[in-house]
Amino acid sequence: MNQPLESTVESTVASTAPILPLRIVQTFTSPGELFARLRETPVWIDAMVALIALGVLFQFVQPESLQVAAIEAFAPEGVDPEELVRSPSLVSTTLGALIFTPAFTALIAGMLLLNYNVVMGGEGTFRQLFSAATHAQFVNMAGAYVILGLAFLGSDQLVLSPALLLPDLGAGFLGRFVGSINVFAVWTCVVLGIAVHRIYPKRSVAGAAVYLLVLYLVLVGLGAAFAGALMGLAASGAG
Repeated sequence: MNQPLESTVESTVASTAPILPLRIVQTFTSPGELFARLRETPVWIDAMVALIALGVLFQFVQPESLQVAAIEAFAPEGVDPEELVRSPSLVSTTLGALIFTPAFTALIAGMLLLNYNVVMGGEGTFRQLFSAATHAQFVNMAGAYVILGLAFLGSDQLVLSPALLLPDLGAGFLGRFVGSINVFAVWTCVVLGIAVHRIYPKRSVAGAAVYLLVLYLVLVGLGAAFAGALMGLAASGAG
């Protein structure tokens, strides 16, 4: 008589999403367990609010040196990046975060849904994938705050990339490409791979992570090529 009740209680506990602080910790320490629970209870609203708040806070606390470094990476020669630095507006910064963060998360979830449901015939839901993508972004957000901490110590690094270990890549496409690879974004892809495996048990973590990494590296490559084109235009204009 007691066994069915105990089993029901255990099942209920297993399918209940933890509170937000614990979910954030589990994103780093035990993502498999977290996404197994989020598969059953795909909560996301509080996590999205936290991501937006952290993003807005970052914009207001980052030192000017970090803003200058970000502008300098794309500003044409002869333009003083310090002249382009502007103090963030609370309204515009918050509005931008309110639009961009959910839209970017929806894009990730939509790409996963297209690949694993439409192409591969899986049965995951958009809400499950949106919840997973929302929580996985705490890894990338942690990377932003690591960069922030380093900036306060005098660093002007915009991303923690493999280029830090390969300083002789030069300023060409390869240097821009490798220098734009964010190790925290790579980590995020792996965490999302774990989420995909939990939502689609027939799909491996490695396969999902590779799929996401390929998409990420393509975007990085396009960004590096675009930056090179801008520099080329600036050089030809100066000439």
